[in-house]
Amino acid sequence: MDLSILDLYDKLKHKAVCLDLEFTGMNKAISLAGIYKPSNGVVKCESYLRGKDLTKENLKKSFKGSKILITFNGNSSDIPMLEKEFPGVLPKDIISMDLYLIAKDLGLNTNLKVLENTLGIDRLNEFTKRRRIAAKLWKKYSKKNNKKALELLIEYNKQDTINLYPIAEKLVEIAHKKLKKKN
Repeated sequence: MDLSILDLYDKLKHKAVCLDLEFTGMNKAISLAGIYKPSNGVVKCESYLRGKDLTKENLKKSFKGSKILITFNGNSSDIPMLEKEFPGVLPKDIISMDLYLIAKDLGLNTNLKVLENTLGIDRLNEFTKRRRIAAKLWKKYSKKNNKKALELLIEYNKQDTINLYPIAEKLVEIAHKKLKKKN
């Protein structure tokens, strides 16, 4: 495991931003971007929708001042797709913290929903525990203007995005404990 990411996270987590993208289909365009900046008080997650407010300007504004980008499997999926559709949107000095890779290094199950259960992180409703639902919801919304499908897609994404921060906190805690045992 890259120990420097743990140290950087401890120092810069107050400047973290969580990102989760949904796609129109496998290896297709971004349908929705969820961005959450952890802070004390009210939990506010921004949702940017394709065809409405998913723009380079809005994304740049959301990432401004951030030093750590928290994703789940983002190094192989979200970040390359974001850079493909919106080149230069991420700050040049932002550090990627891919929780999928950290969980893998720690020997934990790397399925996001299973990992949440393992770490004791709840979801608000059972529907959002279903896998591969985002592309189906996007199709219902985009083809039939199904507002309920859009609401569910946004809620699904928000829960994924907001849960990244407590997952990061718990994975870093586990990693520190393992390092202490080694020394």
